[in-house]
Amino acid sequence: MSAKLGTEPNHIKYLPFLNGNYSTAPGLQITQNAKHAADRLIFQLDNSYADYLANKKQCRTENLAKYYVEKNLPIATAVAANKCLVAQLIKEYPTEFSLTAAPTAYCLKNNLTGEEIIWHADWLQTTENDYKSLFDALCCQVPEDVVICQLTPKQDWLAAIHLCAPNHWAAHDKIGKSFNVVHGNIPGMEKINQHYFKMLELLVQKGPFTRFAWGLTTDKRLNHHPEPPLGFDPILWQGRQIQPDTPQIYVRVERQSTIGLPAVNAFIFTIRTYFYEVNTLQQYEKAALWAAIESMSTASLQYKGLHGQKEALKQWLAL
Repeated sequence: MSAKLGTEPNHIKYLPFLNGNYSTAPGLQITQNAKHAADRLIFQLDNSYADYLANKKQCRTENLAKYYVEKNLPIATAVAANKCLVAQLIKEYPTEFSLTAAPTAYCLKNNLTGEEIIWHADWLQTTENDYKSLFDALCCQVPEDVVICQLTPKQDWLAAIHLCAPNHWAAHDKIGKSFNVVHGNIPGMEKINQHYFKMLELLVQKGPFTRFAWGLTTDKRLNHHPEPPLGFDPILWQGRQIQPDTPQIYVRVERQSTIGLPAVNAFIFTIRTYFYEVNTLQQYEKAALWAAIESMSTASLQYKGLHGQKEALKQWLAL
């Protein structure tokens, strides 16, 4: 890379379990109300930036269609989303990204990688053949995964999913589906799924918002697609086999943010993944983690891949 980012920007660890309770509640926080400046950003570029981009490159090499899909994405929404992503990057990282405009084309330069993305006035396609679309190109400049959710007065669906750090779900299984269908297999979401549409309308009109989700894993692999690449052991690929002698266990935290696109009745949803070694947690943090796991229903434990592994985890935590 031609430029260098500073160290990890976050002044606090993202540990959503510290209240000792597992919850699937939305937990939406107004992003701009965060205490630290870095936490008010949508995109968090730090000293692990190259690792996230390398993972996206690996996904593209394996099979781009497995990680990037669209369905019924209106042109106006695609344009609005692309303009929003560019504006957000320039606003948050004016040194790392620069935009130049000519009468018939635009150029976004990533000063961290030296890459230049050029596109025409339609804001849809790049002039290079390396990317499927401008949206694809922009998603490959940030660590976050990016989703576009489209609404009409009575419907909603995921219109675009660029997901290179999937946490045990596949883009092709969710594309084109509504919020309640996408989250229909998550225990504890029943009440939210019955009255979710007003929340989605809020995400379109207000925000940005941030929320967190978490789980446990035995590796730091960003890509936990349900279908491993050829040559990988399916069990090891999942990273969910916890034993007392497991070398390391990580808390996998997702920082999820939204940006509303009210002009096209849609919103952008981003997912940034973080890992924290459990053995580096302080004792009170480990105790809170265990309490949160204890609060999970059997169905939630199964969904999180922890069913039948609580005793091994307790031994590992030495509680």
